[in-house]
Amino acid sequence: MYRTHLDDYAKQFESFLRLRREDGILEARLHTDDGPLRWNLEVHRGLIPAMAAINDDPENECLILTGTGDAFLAEFDRPGWKRHGFHEPFTSYHGYDIFYKDQTREPFALLNLQIPVIAAINGPSIVHAELALLNDIVLASENTHFYEGHWDGLGIVPGDGVHTLFRELLGPNRGRYFLLMGQRMGAHEARDLGLVGEVLPSDQLLDRAWEIARTVFMSKNRIQRRLTRSLLIQPWRELFTRELFSGMAHESLACYDYWPMSDEPGYDIGDLVKRDPSTTTPAQ
Repeated sequence: MYRTHLDDYAKQFESFLRLRREDGILEARLHTDDGPLRWNLEVHRGLIPAMAAINDDPENECLILTGTGDAFLAEFDRPGWKRHGFHEPFTSYHGYDIFYKDQTREPFALLNLQIPVIAAINGPSIVHAELALLNDIVLASENTHFYEGHWDGLGIVPGDGVHTLFRELLGPNRGRYFLLMGQRMGAHEARDLGLVGEVLPSDQLLDRAWEIARTVFMSKNRIQRRLTRSLLIQPWRELFTRELFSGMAHESLACYDYWPMSDEPGYDIGDLVKRDPSTTTPAQ
């Protein structure tokens, strides 16, 4: 029967994922040149087959998803965005072939995993928070903060799933406030509001993830483990099935009218990261 093998897909996706497995627990570490991940369109698309390959390997029984260094996902690969023409007028290539086509699949690549997933968020997460927050157990280091820059940083519709994610995690009013006000939410507040389960010192984060993998998940029966994952993740699958496609259609359509990387001379998507925190409204 069809299956994948770690030696094969570890090499295939090594440009952005470092994989190691021990006793059925697979650690997937996001990286760029073995440093913190710089988000580009190749990673965005590559995560889709990478998660499928992990899912189709029967030797994987639990996944730990983490980042490298002091950031989970907090930097953009500027040359990559230029390489795909995002400093030029917005076209169907950008709106459909990249934005819509990829982002209507990427969250489901994670949600479709049949094994439990532990997120070990090792620092700031400022884009695609679903990679961190759509998981069974979510841990964060003390230096972690969350920021959502579609509206505040880019001035575009926040429709790639964050409209669903933060509404469900924070509640309708608080979720909209977070999306629109450009806040940076620290790790301890994120724990208090229910986004993460534990906050740990950076040097203890990954050890704690492995401890949970071994004691909470691998100590249980294989079928019980997998079907518990299926049951508990199903509400997210239903919500994203209902709302993600419309959200991405709204975001992509609106970008035809205004796309800042082409409309504003000198605009750089890196501004999402480099904005001065003092200019944003602090979370209360």
